[in-house]
Amino acid sequence: MELGYLTHVGGLGSPRDAYRDTVALAVAAEAAGYDSFWVAQHHNSEAQGYLPSPFVLLAAVAQATQRIRLGVGVVAVALEDPRRAAEDAAVLDTLSGERVELGVGAGSDPAASALFGRDHERRHAETAAAVDELRAVLGGITLVPDAPGLLDRMWWATGSARGVDAAAARGTGVISGRPQGAAVDLERFWGRSVGEPRVAVSRLVRAGEPAAEVTARLRADPALSWATTLLVQTQPTRTDRATHLRTLDVGRAARDSYRRPVASTAPA
Repeated sequence: MELGYLTHVGGLGSPRDAYRDTVALAVAAEAAGYDSFWVAQHHNSEAQGYLPSPFVLLAAVAQATQRIRLGVGVVAVALEDPRRAAEDAAVLDTLSGERVELGVGAGSDPAASALFGRDHERRHAETAAAVDELRAVLGGITLVPDAPGLLDRMWWATGSARGVDAAAARGTGVISGRPQGAAVDLERFWGRSVGEPRVAVSRLVRAGEPAAEVTARLRADPALSWATTLLVQTQPTRTDRATHLRTLDVGRAARDSYRRPVASTAPA
């Protein structure tokens, strides 16, 4: 099971401080052996995070790192122009040496939908349509720069059975942050995915939580039986760099101590 770190790009200082700390955190994650580093998108919500433009910040991360994959976690794609999102992703993928993991989702913030003049109640249907258009652009011949392989690195963040099935039908990976009840849907995803199944399970680590407690929680988490990637994130999301660094250590130790149940068909 691969290991990724997800940050909401908050912090106790200014947005500028948060961006600089995020780049430094990515460098530390790479040095600690993490496979991927993910940033979350938030619109007009300093309480949740400072980052409306994940592609821009990840371009800075790309220049400061060599190996770690760069996760967009995630773009509320129904609020975006799919062609522009594809172009931004393609530029970042080219700049980084094909290291982008492109996460999309419906978004959960009604205020963000209102900012963009969208009906929040229609976000799931609009997301499915936007995902299809985005995939068409990424797989077409008019995209500049070309982004070979990026279609195989798309992920759909969803907490619903319908969303999981939609991802399976399109061959995208699934990102699940549901604390309970996700295992049934993820098991079904493994049986229905038209591509190689990819499942990222996102789990919170409380500031100061001992690695042994985190490991115990992971071992009791049925969703992880179906995960190909564990995404670790710090709670609270707005905290200092030192707390993030401690979570990096705890997350790595907990993943290394985790043993997948024998009954699972997911790869170790």
